[in-house]
Amino acid sequence: MKLSPDIRDSATLKFSELAKEKNRRKEKIISLGIGEPMFDTPPEIVEATYDAMKKGYTKYSDPLGLVELRELIKDKLLKDNGIDVSIDNIVVTPGAKQALSLALMALLEPNDEVINITPCYVSYIPQIKIAEPSAVIHNIDLDKHDHSLDRGKIKKAFNKKTKAIIINSPHNPTGKMLERDEIGFLARLVKGTGCYVVSDEIYEKLNFSGMRHYSIGAVKEIKDKAITINGFSKAFSMTGWRIGYLAAPKELIKAISRLQQHLNTNTCTFIQKGACSAFSLNEDYPKAYNSALKERESLLVEMVKSNSALRLVRPAGGLFAFLDISGASHGSDRFSARLLDRKNVAVIPGVSFGENWDDHVRISLVAQTDEFREGMRRIDEFVRSEDGP
Repeated sequence: MKLSPDIRDSATLKFSELAKEKNRRKEKIISLGIGEPMFDTPPEIVEATYDAMKKGYTKYSDPLGLVELRELIKDKLLKDNGIDVSIDNIVVTPGAKQALSLALMALLEPNDEVINITPCYVSYIPQIKIAEPSAVIHNIDLDKHDHSLDRGKIKKAFNKKTKAIIINSPHNPTGKMLERDEIGFLARLVKGTGCYVVSDEIYEKLNFSGMRHYSIGAVKEIKDKAITINGFSKAFSMTGWRIGYLAAPKELIKAISRLQQHLNTNTCTFIQKGACSAFSLNEDYPKAYNSALKERESLLVEMVKSNSALRLVRPAGGLFAFLDISGASHGSDRFSARLLDRKNVAVIPGVSFGENWDDHVRISLVAQTDEFREGMRRIDEFVRSEDGP
């Protein structure tokens, strides 16, 4: 099968596999690559899922998702995000990645244009091309000094053919959270046009900065132009369960429902029942994990401050930080490969997230604190060494 050259292997999984291979050879690897929460799925969710299987929730469900779950998602969106939708605007999907894919398939037509903010999650560009191979992608870099949106470049790329703008907050890989005026800028840009904003908010609950999370779907003037993507993988440590959801205008839901019927039939029914129990957990439960993420972020900042060859725009949320290695190396692939080979520390090359980001590497904040501290020591030692980057 011939695939677009934009549909490549996932670099994050590639480096994770290299690290696992070293582990198989009994080499102790400090993995700062993959983005997967280290805490277990809350036992309440596991027990509710097991109970649902025993009670017979093993058959088909509505392609849009269980009514019970969509009601809970509806209430959550209104309470947490200010997004006022009905359950008919919500589709439960096998993971947030699938929600994004279905939204793009429903949206894009031949030769439509998409504005994609880079660096970006490694699956955005492949998913655009899978949804519509002829789509024209405008990759607009964040400002390297502070990771703010480059409004001038976004305005320049925006035209009558622009069908979608993809945003992600908290952001993978930088940890940036979009500010209120940035959301307002995007809302003004798409108002009265044929363009939609696809907002990936999967890291919403992972916020260690105290910044407020803003959802563009809450902007009433463009309520019919916003698609909100979210799920349970990161906030509830359910990466392997594959359950997410989207909220979208009704004119898109009909197409998305048809796609769901033919691609998945429905999302796993007993997992949906288990996910319902997530909404009854104590609202304070992410605090301990966010505190641990903050501790690791502080260790990273401390290391960077002591090493003049490195630079960091501090992350605000999510699971990652994007380390500027421009003063230490001539390429993120080389840096990452040599760091893994010489110091047994795995990070992800920045070029994986955008061609103009070869001067960065992504560092995951999920490792246990002692292991993360040792990883920082090894990175610092590696950068300072004569045979380093």
